[in-house]
Amino acid sequence: MTTFGLKLMSEMHGPSELVRQATVAEERGLEFVSISDHYHPWLPEHDHSPFAWSVLGAIADRTERVGIITGVTCPIIRYSPLIIAQAAATTAVMSGGRFTLGLGAGERLNEHVNGMFPSADVRHEMLGEAIEVIRTSWSGGFVDHRGAHYTVDDARVYDLPDEPIDLVLAVSGNASLDLAKASGAAGIMATDPDGSLVDGWEARGGRRDATWAEVPMAYAADDDTGLRIARERFRFGIPGWKVMSELPNPVNFDAATATVRPEDIAEAIPYGPDPKRYVDAIRSFTDAGFDRLALVPVGDPDETITFFQEQVLPELG
Repeated sequence: MTTFGLKLMSEMHGPSELVRQATVAEERGLEFVSISDHYHPWLPEHDHSPFAWSVLGAIADRTERVGIITGVTCPIIRYSPLIIAQAAATTAVMSGGRFTLGLGAGERLNEHVNGMFPSADVRHEMLGEAIEVIRTSWSGGFVDHRGAHYTVDDARVYDLPDEPIDLVLAVSGNASLDLAKASGAAGIMATDPDGSLVDGWEARGGRRDATWAEVPMAYAADDDTGLRIARERFRFGIPGWKVMSELPNPVNFDAATATVRPEDIAEAIPYGPDPKRYVDAIRSFTDAGFDRLALVPVGDPDETITFFQEQVLPELG
């Protein structure tokens, strides 16, 4: 059975508002909340980008039931994997074990800020080693590590949850699926309804009920408003990941998407008040085999949740 959660759009909302949205998601019965870990927002129209781990700590303290996942954090460049190990352990303790660590190899938008952004193959190599460091850091003792990319000198994470933290890896093809298997990931996360990713994960021994994805929803009371907010706030995703992973700043995304037309948005993102558009979008993911879907509120989050629960969910059967 498909489970639904809420993506906390940190590009469009400040930290206190994101915490409020997480509490609303719990109150309304959604199963999890997800948040990306960015330094910059995507577009000039976005005017927020709070520190994800501060928000996560507040959510862990303010909620009681809802699951919490990073969607995703990059532990290899802007951070040391040691810091992510400690941050994830603290969040897991504060949430009573409701936290899942979603990891990825990052995009230039956020990771170039300290002056480096290696090629994708090097980032995957770094990510594999970073996961090794993170897992070892959760072992409960002092850790030493001498690797190709990271050194750990006599370090210990003291506050650990009672149960191991699940790792979920962002995937886009065979290389990342291989890494997910090799690293012992509990699940995978993707942004496109690509059934080959779920099939590839299952072929490598992964579980279909541990497959995560995101569905953008530009809900509005009329089509024109929905299409307008979809273009203003979500056009950054139209060029695809090959472009998205390489652009360094919101101004570059603005330039890259200047020619995106309303009809391009209409084909890519469900918008307006017609529930059928959203049903079709969600079914494209469920038909591909994805089990855990985060609703991405391009419009008002509270209105989006209400619309989903009252008009979309009943049509899904």
